[in-house]
Amino acid sequence: MALRDEGDEAGDETSLPLSARQQAGVRELAEQIRPRLDSLVARMVLTYKAQIPQYAAITDPLVLADMKAVSLAGIRCWIEALDLARPIDEELLLPVLEARRRRALQGVGMDAMLRAYRIATHAVWQEILELPVDPELVAPLSKRMLEFVDRLTTATEEAHTTEALQASRVPAAGPSALFEAILADQYREQHHHANVLESDHCVVVLDVLPSTTRLSLDELAAGLVREAWATYWTTRHRSVLAACPVHQGGRRQLLHRLERFVHTRAPLGVAVGGVARGTTQIRQSHREALQALHIGGRLDRAATRVCDYQELAPLAALVADPEQARRFVQGCMESLGRLAERAWVLPTLASYLRHRGRLKAVAADLGVHHSTVKYRVNELRPFLESHVHDGDQAGTVLLAIRAHDYLTAERDPVLDGGTRTDDSASADEVHTRTAG
Repeated sequence: MALRDEGDEAGDETSLPLSARQQAGVRELAEQIRPRLDSLVARMVLTYKAQIPQYAAITDPLVLADMKAVSLAGIRCWIEALDLARPIDEELLLPVLEARRRRALQGVGMDAMLRAYRIATHAVWQEILELPVDPELVAPLSKRMLEFVDRLTTATEEAHTTEALQASRVPAAGPSALFEAILADQYREQHHHANVLESDHCVVVLDVLPSTTRLSLDELAAGLVREAWATYWTTRHRSVLAACPVHQGGRRQLLHRLERFVHTRAPLGVAVGGVARGTTQIRQSHREALQALHIGGRLDRAATRVCDYQELAPLAALVADPEQARRFVQGCMESLGRLAERAWVLPTLASYLRHRGRLKAVAADLGVHHSTVKYRVNELRPFLESHVHDGDQAGTVLLAIRAHDYLTAERDPVLDGGTRTDDSASADEVHTRTAG
């Protein structure tokens, strides 16, 4: 794509060399902006959702994370463009253009995207005005920003037109586009081409480490194809989403395959939704997997295991109303009294209930000596005898402990919808593929 018009170099005043002092001022400005990126991007995304209906309708956490990553990448592109000798070409704009192509598949219109650009431009310029900028830099910086937005707008119109044309013939655009359209509930008239999804499938979500490259995302997805027989897959931000079939062994067999997959690769988090049949239920399974990933990650960030929605569904329903969940926890834990303040009490009680009183299993689970477990259980004996008479009561107490752990867990900027600002954010975060 040729982004530079004839005569640009001759007539573009912003391409003229700056003095050494001005160049130093540009570098200093870029360094001042970098630490403010996190708050700047957060404000930009909130403004998108407040002012643009199509963005307000986006609720998928992975798409929201992708929006933040792309906004961050866009600002970084502009910071690079502050180097007035750097041409504003397709290579520079690639991180943003890749995302805009996918937004077209997700049903976000070009008008909405261009409005988002205006919001972002205003936010960045306001940020610059709050900084001590050399007055001699204001004119070349404003011209450079206008040039950047003009190039980006032109390239976006071309990318959106091309992608919208392909999206109107989704199967011709490839299985990745079809799966993306299904997850976004767009182009429904094309969904029948994914007839393999009429058989039982579960949606699996892998959340990967910040340093993961696009190549390793593709490798993870290829592993899901080989080991979990994924039929469709795509990537968003730093996650891989896949539809994995449920065969004769049932859902339990799929979970075993995923556990083996996790054991050999250890991504940051893995979650699986409920069984789905047809594209409508695929979207529901996708939402369930995201919910399981969020809740499972809050419960145990250090462990890498499969977060199963079927296992976490009661907790998900409970913590949907945090105040009600707190009252439930308080009622269940009240009889522990001051004992509940000891750090070992709730982990030991939870492990004891999960392992049905098998002390050796509890010791192995907690990584403590068998005699330590015996001492702790003796301390807990009055509560156990009065409140855990049968399996139903044990299940209630265990649910209360898990709700307590969820409600008191430290919020994580990645799992809980924040914005990463590490240097690894790039075009790798806005890429789609499929097993097809």
